[in-house]
Order: sequence, then structure tokens, then C-alpha cells
Amino acid sequence: MSLGASIWMYLTWAINGFLVIIYLAVEHVATILLVGSAAAFVAYTPKEQRAWATGSSALAITSSLIGSFPVPLFLLVISLAGWAGQWLEQYNKPSQRWNTIRAQALYSLAGLGYTAYQNLGWANALTSDPSMAQGAGYINTILAIAMYVMPLGFLVMLAQSIWAHPPAPGKPHEIITAVRTRGKG
Repeated sequence: MSLGASIWMYLTWAINGFLVIIYLAVEHVATILLVGSAAAFVAYTPKEQRAWATGSSALAITSSLIGSFPVPLFLLVISLAGWAGQWLEQYNKPSQRWNTIRAQALYSLAGLGYTAYQNLGWANALTSDPSMAQGAGYINTILAIAMYVMPLGFLVMLAQSIWAHPPAPGKPHEIITAVRTRGKG
């Protein structure tokens, strides 16, 4: 083999390896963005909720990696919406943070169950029995709808908690300080 052919072969292998990495990154772009969002969320979370945020984030990343569509996309939506909720919430940030941790963990578990149901052949086991075949169609439909409705429910709860309080003349801690010091603090 000539030197030129050897160089060309190694260059081809390097380019193919690079293309595989790019392909996998594009295929898992929601998971990559979720890793960044979840890591920042864990770093931002106070000590008393950090263990739960870490567990929820690890579960979300795992579910996003092995989950089938729409699980990775909606886990990213939940995480990014949780950040928006933290930024917009003025009255109870710890509660808002906990709602995000909880929603992320619950949807991750549901996503893992949905993926297992689809990929492990549990749906096929139901359709093998003629008396269960019609019920399997209903179960498939209900599960597919649930994977879209659960994140929507979180977004509705998030919007409700953000807009639950009327606009105040200042931040809550400023109002409390003014009331406690009778305007002299």
C-alpha cells in the first residue's frame, strides 16, 4: 500500500468517525441540551433540594437517552419551562423549583414505562389474545395521549403559579421589609 493510499485511508476513517459523532449529536440534540439545562438546574438548586434535583435530573437524562419520541423533547420542554418559572416567580421560588423537580421525575418515569411498553413487546403480548386485541388498541391510544398531556399539565400548573398573584408595587421581600419597619427600613 502506498503512502498516499495509507494517508487517504486514515483520513477517511477520521472523517467517518467525525461524521458519526455529528450524526449522534444531531439525533440526540434534545438530550444534549437537557444535560446542560439539568446540570445548571442542579448547580442552582439550594442544598436542601439538591439531592432530589440531582436524582430527578439523572433520571430525566437516562429517560431522554433511551426514551422514544416524544419523551426527550418534552423532558427538555419541562426543564426549560422550569427555568422560565424560576425567573418569573416572585413569591415562592422554592415551591416553583420543587414543582419542576417533581414534574421532571414523574415524566421521566412515565417515559421509561412508555418506552418499555413499546420496545419490550408488551403491546404485542396483548394483541396475541383475540379478546384483548381491542383493549390493546385503547391502551396504546391512552398511553400515547398521556405522553403529550402530562407536560401540558405541568405547563398549565406553571402558568397558574406564575400568574396566581396580582402585580405588586415591589418585590415581596421589599414589601415585607417596609411593613415590618413601618417604612423606615
